[in-house]
Amino acid sequence: MTPGAVPVARRQLLSEPAKVAVAVLAVGAAVALVLLLTGLRRGMGEQVTTYLRHEPPILVGQEGTRNFLSQTSVLPDSDVARVAQVPGVAAVAPISQGYAMLNLHGKHILTVLIGYEPSGVGGPWSIAKGRAPGNGELVLDRTLASEHGLEIGSVLDVRGTSLRIVGLSSGTSGFMTPLAFTTRTSANELNEQPQTATFLLVRPEAGVAPAALAARIDNAVAGVSALERDELAARDRDVFVGAFAGPLTAMITIAGAVAILVIAITIYSATRDRSREYATLKAIGLTRGGLLRLVAMQSGALAALGTAVGVLFAIAAVRGVAAIAPKYLIALAPRDALAMALAALVFALLAGLVPARYLASLDPATAFQR
Repeated sequence: MTPGAVPVARRQLLSEPAKVAVAVLAVGAAVALVLLLTGLRRGMGEQVTTYLRHEPPILVGQEGTRNFLSQTSVLPDSDVARVAQVPGVAAVAPISQGYAMLNLHGKHILTVLIGYEPSGVGGPWSIAKGRAPGNGELVLDRTLASEHGLEIGSVLDVRGTSLRIVGLSSGTSGFMTPLAFTTRTSANELNEQPQTATFLLVRPEAGVAPAALAARIDNAVAGVSALERDELAARDRDVFVGAFAGPLTAMITIAGAVAILVIAITIYSATRDRSREYATLKAIGLTRGGLLRLVAMQSGALAALGTAVGVLFAIAAVRGVAAIAPKYLIALAPRDALAMALAALVFALLAGLVPARYLASLDPATAFQR
């Protein structure tokens, strides 16, 4: 700012703090709604792939297997040694994965039951309370346990077999697919498939690319399909989140349209309300370019403040949901906030400059007429 210059843009905004507050809150609410819906969609995808994200980069299933959660895969235990002999394989850990329907307080809760070898990988990565399971024992997601009053020592009936809860895991919740863990021996007994595994978790040797090793396993071991973890995760997201993708995308689109309208109407109204002030400034020498810059500065300031408030609203809402209903994950991302900030700025500038261009074309005396 030039020394001695009057900060007109700031003074105009601060001259009516109530109107500015309403405008900022309106923009903030619209931005927060879009961020929350976008975060909900992302959170659903993250919950579905929680288990895979914590496991080695290659999974081996029955030949033709394309998904982790939605496809049956049965491998004989003998495949463990066969895969382990492939050059470039550092370690192989079998797991027996399947669904278990729990009857909790009259509600049927579908869980993903993971059977793993206690001496290997594939089990819970974070036990908040208790210990790892032995045969006939279970580690249950602590959010699910809390919802149904379960604790260490509680006994659950799983397919006619009693499993005692000995641990509560964290980071394993999901409104569609919460995780539970037991030994592979117990899981195989429940599945009535002894000496089998559903998947083999494969860790490559240092310097070995997962894609190259997966192809090598496919060529060396008959009857199996080796896939990269991220590939399986992407397919699981498509299957499980895809069912909600249409409605969620429609909601996000509608929320985005509402946000655009709110921003446009708010900024347009704020600019029109100051038409007499702009006319006065023009009468005392404000140029057309100066008027457009003044309106652009005010519109940009409202958009920036509104977006910042919207991000704070969204963060507060996420924390509230985490405290009240932790099984629902809303995953906010900085890129979403940046995209909303840019969109808010663009539409705020357009909404402000439309009336500003009209005012700039008027004779100052005309603008004072009613």
